[in-house]
Amino acid sequence: MPKTARLDLRLDPEHKALIERAARVSGASVSEFVVAQALEASRRVLAEHQRVEQIQVTEAAFERLVAELERPARVVPALLEELKKAER
Repeated sequence: MPKTARLDLRLDPEHKALIERAARVSGASVSEFVVAQALEASRRVLAEHQRVEQIQVTEAAFERLVAELERPARVVPALLEELKKAER
């Protein structure tokens, strides 16, 4: 597929120099290096996002969760004490 889309950005001279050095060390052009790194990071972020969105539980586990959420709240003395300490 021909590369016709552009991505322009502004960055600090120090960041540009760092990217240029990393590209040179890796044997890639700056464009190749930036695209490769951006694609890798994008895939990683989207995979993590998808993983979080797809948390699945069994029906029994879901029913237990709902039952626990519907129960009246109860005071946990140790937790109450820790909250009091934190407020001081």
